[in-house]
Amino acid sequence: MEELSEEEKELITVKEAKENLIDFANGVDKKYQANWHHELIAAKLQEAYENVKAGKRARIILELPPRHGKSNLASIKFPAWILGKNPDWQIIVVSYSQDLATDFGLETRDLVNSNNYQIIFKTRLRPDTQAKSKWLTKENGGYTAVGIGGPIVGRGFNIGIIDDPIKNKEEAESLTIRERNWKWYLSTFLTREDGNGAIIVIINRWHDDDLVGRILKAEKERGIKEWEVIKFPAIAEEDEEFRKKGEALWEKKFPLSILEKRKAELGPYDWSGLYQQDPVFEEQREFKKEWFKYRKLDEIEKLDTRRFVTIDPAGALRDKSDYIGVTINYVDSENNWNLKAFRVKMNSMELINLIFKLYQDIRFEKIGIEEGAYKTTLQPFLEEEMRKRGLFFRVEELKHRQQEKTLRIRGLIPRYSSNSIFHIEDFSSDLEEELIRFPKGMIDDTADACAYQLQIAEKPERAASEEFLRIQKIRERRKKFELL
Repeated sequence: MEELSEEEKELITVKEAKENLIDFANGVDKKYQANWHHELIAAKLQEAYENVKAGKRARIILELPPRHGKSNLASIKFPAWILGKNPDWQIIVVSYSQDLATDFGLETRDLVNSNNYQIIFKTRLRPDTQAKSKWLTKENGGYTAVGIGGPIVGRGFNIGIIDDPIKNKEEAESLTIRERNWKWYLSTFLTREDGNGAIIVIINRWHDDDLVGRILKAEKERGIKEWEVIKFPAIAEEDEEFRKKGEALWEKKFPLSILEKRKAELGPYDWSGLYQQDPVFEEQREFKKEWFKYRKLDEIEKLDTRRFVTIDPAGALRDKSDYIGVTINYVDSENNWNLKAFRVKMNSMELINLIFKLYQDIRFEKIGIEEGAYKTTLQPFLEEEMRKRGLFFRVEELKHRQQEKTLRIRGLIPRYSSNSIFHIEDFSSDLEEELIRFPKGMIDDTADACAYQLQIAEKPERAASEEFLRIQKIRERRKKFELL
């Protein structure tokens, strides 16, 4: 087969760029690096365009984390591609401020004027209307950029794009601003749609009651399904077509190591909304953020405490993608719980090693393990290791008693609301994340392990038990040894 000439290759590239948005994105921007999620988004945007071209309405919501390429593709390259194919169409792009919308307009205008673009498409701009925020093609199609709440009287659209209607957390939590945005959307933006057009909303989910929340609520109340929601959490919460649960959305640019650091910096509330697209509505939280009280580990170690460990392996020993929840509870003399709590992924032997390490480190009085996993998977191996290592401790089988997990976890609310639980600083972030999301969260293994403490954590007045005194003596001997 004869090899294609450079001219023939260029013609094929131009043809592909005209026909496919993702090929256009790669063709006009040689530095553009499309991930699989960009390809999916491009396909959905192209489908919306084709629907409008066929006289049908299109409605798309794109929910993605910050800096994951949504604006570059949907608010800049997509409008330029549309005007290349239909230079008489009108496009309106809206953002939280006029300045940001204008930046989108400037980048799109410069793209249309670029050499790479003009090799692909014949669309040219009128020389007399090339302002950053409003410019026209020679066929009188064009691009209008406007800040949300701003005037768009006299301007219609075939494609309307709302990209980041909320500036920050303060705006998201302001009912006044949410009301303003919703009224503007209904009374101003929607009325500018020319016939059956496309509306695309691109957003980081700051709040349940944000613009997208209200759009979907109104759709549900009408009983008419027309909005397609394309949601990409930064870290997958379940297996998807192109990634497994726990994997990053854009591994090359934002690997898990970076996302985990960002998660720690933001805290569970902002992380859940901005990066996982699952906002927590403050008024609906069952575990309030103000209930989380803190103590330092060295402060706890100076107290006389009783120590209990609970573990919820659930199905994790069978399915390596699941987590094992672990809670370490230091019960002080005032019957406060002082918690370390975390989740891990490990096999049976690794879990047994962890249990022995915990016993050697803190000499817990007893450890509780969910009875199903203990009897079927752990018990014979744990007992064998006790004999081998010469270390014996009391294991309590934790019973779920046919009680749903959500009810067990809700059993913690009286202790939290009465300020009887302290989180040990830097050792409870997994627990906090799960409690803040409860009961909507995808993961609750740490919270369940914590709830099992209600079955084994004993009050301090029973501290004179023989077992407790024996453990106290061991701890005192260890402290003396450490001082030598």
